[in-house]
Amino acid sequence: MARKKNEMEGPVYYTTFQVARMLGVSPPTVVNWINSGLVNAYRTPGGHRRITRDELVNFAQQHNYPLTISPAAEEPIAEPLERRVLVVDDEPDFCEVVRDYLTLKGGFEVDVAHSGFSAGLAIARFKPALVVMDILMPDMDGFEVLKMMREDPEMQEIPVIACTAYRDPQIEQRVREESFQGYIEKPLKLERLQEMIEAAIKEKQQH
Repeated sequence: MARKKNEMEGPVYYTTFQVARMLGVSPPTVVNWINSGLVNAYRTPGGHRRITRDELVNFAQQHNYPLTISPAAEEPIAEPLERRVLVVDDEPDFCEVVRDYLTLKGGFEVDVAHSGFSAGLAIARFKPALVVMDILMPDMDGFEVLKMMREDPEMQEIPVIACTAYRDPQIEQRVREESFQGYIEKPLKLERLQEMIEAAIKEKQQH
């Protein structure tokens, strides 16, 4: 559970997903407000938008939006661990497309890593509920990263969904033999990816 901040610790921040819940609107609506300057927000080093409690309350009052959930009752920062997804791929554009979709459509908090090597550090820091892993990367491929995760007691239970643009029967067969929780080809069908993520996280919670 995220640690609640008190007034002595400075301002409390919320994600766009949390703000959408409290105002009873969709996450894309909140993003549009930010982009148009109606709501002030800042970006974290990881690219996530954050909105202060004061900014939220002021916006709701100025624009006559009833708060369906009290900011005081909403858990500040971060999304529950089961809503965290790490995307590992050496193509930055791909990572951004997946991050934007899962954030806006699925209400996930998404972080990215652009290499197999950096994936291990990102997993330890971000503690995702699930990892979307590109199979073929220049430094460490997805199979090597998966092996590293399965040998680490703190990472071995994290579900991993494999993805690749290469239609290679040998790679597909190996993915099925390894302990991946799913496999999806590029170009991704993002709705299908979200369905796979939700199913894998749900299955993990039931065990």
